[in-house]
Amino acid sequence: MSIVSNFIWVFFNEVIKNGDNTPTKISVLMYAYFQMLYNFGTLFKKMGIPSTDRVKLIPNYVELKKKYSSMNEKERFLNIQNFLYIGHTAFLGKLYKVDPLTRRDYGITPKEIDSALVLELSLWSIDHLIGKELELSRAGFSTINKTGLPADYLGSSDDSKYWIQLIVPNGTKKGINNLPIIDPNDKTTFRIQNFLGKEFYLNSGFSVDPTKNIIDLSNEISKTWDTGLKEQMEKLLAIYENLDDFKKMTAELFAGSSKGILPPPGFMIIVAMQLSQKYNQNIQNDLCMFFSLAAGIFDACVSAWYYKSTYTQARPISLIRNNLTNTPINSWTPIYQDQTSATIPGNQWLPYQEFTFVTPPFPDVASGHTTFSRVAGKLIDWWFNNPVLYDGFSKASIPNDTIICPSLNLYQKEVCIGEYIFGNGSSVIEPGITPKQQIVLRYKTVADLYNAAGISRVYGGIHSNQTNDVSAKLADWVYEQTYSKLVKDFKFKSPYPN
Repeated sequence: MSIVSNFIWVFFNEVIKNGDNTPTKISVLMYAYFQMLYNFGTLFKKMGIPSTDRVKLIPNYVELKKKYSSMNEKERFLNIQNFLYIGHTAFLGKLYKVDPLTRRDYGITPKEIDSALVLELSLWSIDHLIGKELELSRAGFSTINKTGLPADYLGSSDDSKYWIQLIVPNGTKKGINNLPIIDPNDKTTFRIQNFLGKEFYLNSGFSVDPTKNIIDLSNEISKTWDTGLKEQMEKLLAIYENLDDFKKMTAELFAGSSKGILPPPGFMIIVAMQLSQKYNQNIQNDLCMFFSLAAGIFDACVSAWYYKSTYTQARPISLIRNNLTNTPINSWTPIYQDQTSATIPGNQWLPYQEFTFVTPPFPDVASGHTTFSRVAGKLIDWWFNNPVLYDGFSKASIPNDTIICPSLNLYQKEVCIGEYIFGNGSSVIEPGITPKQQIVLRYKTVADLYNAAGISRVYGGIHSNQTNDVSAKLADWVYEQTYSKLVKDFKFKSPYPN
C-alpha cells in the first residue's frame, strides 16, 4: 500500500473513533483532508498549481515549487513525503489532538526539514481546517422544536407526506425475540431523531452551489399519497413480500449506519484505494484521484441535502404506517423470524435495518447512497478508464475490514476486489438466521457496484424506486459539474488512456 493509503486508513479510524462518520460530516472532512494532501503533492514536478477557488495554497508556494523543481527525483520524492506526513499529522492533531504514528511507521526517511518551515506548514494545515468551520458547524444535528412522541410511533399524522421525527429504541429494553422496544412512559428506552445537517446545503461545494444553481427534478417527485406516493409504497411492499437473503445482504453491505463503519462516501474511497493497489498507481496520481473523489462527494452531499431540505418528504416507514395503518400487508418482519414474510397491520411495518437505527435522521428525496456512490463511481470510471472491478484474481489489502461492513466474513486481510462474502448467519440484523447459506456478492464493474448501492436502499426499506431514480439523475448532473471543473480548471486527465 502507498503512503497515501496508509494515511487514509489512519484518518478513517480517527473519524470513526470520534463519531464523525455521518454522511455530511465525513464528506466535508474528506474534502478538507484530501485538498490538503493535494496541495502538498503539487510540489511534485509533474503536478500543476491548483486553482485558488475553494482551494487554499501552501504558504510560499511558488518559492517552494521552484526549489523542488531543481531537485533530482529521489530527493524531491523523499522531501515531499515528509511534507505529506507533516500535513497529515497536523490536520489530525488539530481535529482530534492526536499524533497517529511516527514517520518510521509510515516508512518515511527520517530526513530533517528546516524547523521554521515545519512550523509554518503545520500552522497552514491547521488554518486550512479552520477555514472549514462553516461546513463543520453545519454538519451536525439541527434541532427541531418539537416535544412528545412523534406521529411515527403512533401510526398517525396530520400530514403524512412530510418528514417528521422518528422515535427509535436505544436497546435498553427488550421484547419479543430479544428485540429492542420502546416504553413511551420511560424516556430512557428511546431517543428522538433530529434532522441531521438541516442547513448543510447552504454550503458551497467544490463545483456546486445549490443556493444558486442546481438541476430541477421537481416534476419527477411525487408530492402526495394519491399522486404517486401510494404507487411507490405498493412497489416497495411488493419487494418486501419476498425479501430474500440476496436482497437483505445487499442492504447490509451498503448500509453504513453502524457507529463503527463508514457510510458510502468512505466506502467508495476504499474502492478507489483498491484499484490504486491493483494498478500500482504512483503517489502523484493517488493525490489527484483522491482529491477528485472528495470534491465530487462533497458536491453530491450539498446537492442531496438541498433536495432533502427543500422537499422534506416522509420516509417509507411513515408513509406506510400512516396511510396503511390497519391494512393487512404481507411483509418481512423481525417478529416472525422463521418465515420469509407474514401478515401484519401496516402500522407495524419496519424496514430491514438495525432496530436501534430504523431509518436515517433526515428526510427522503434525495438518496444520499445513490448520489454519493454514483458520483464517486463515475469519477472512478473516468479516472481508471472504466476498470474491471471483480476479475476473480486481483486482490487488495484491507487493514481494517470491520469499517466496511460488520456482516462481512473477511478471514484474511487480502480480498478480491469487488467481491463481498457473507457466511451463514453473519447478518447484524438477523444474527444466526440470515443468510441461510453463504452469500457472495460480486460486482464486475464500478457501475454494477454503484447501482447496487442505490437499489440497496430500496431493499433496506429506506427509499422508493422513484427516489433512487431521481437521485441517479441528480448524481449524473453533479458528476458533470465536478468533472468539468476538474478538467477545465485543474487540467486533470485520466492517466489510463484507451
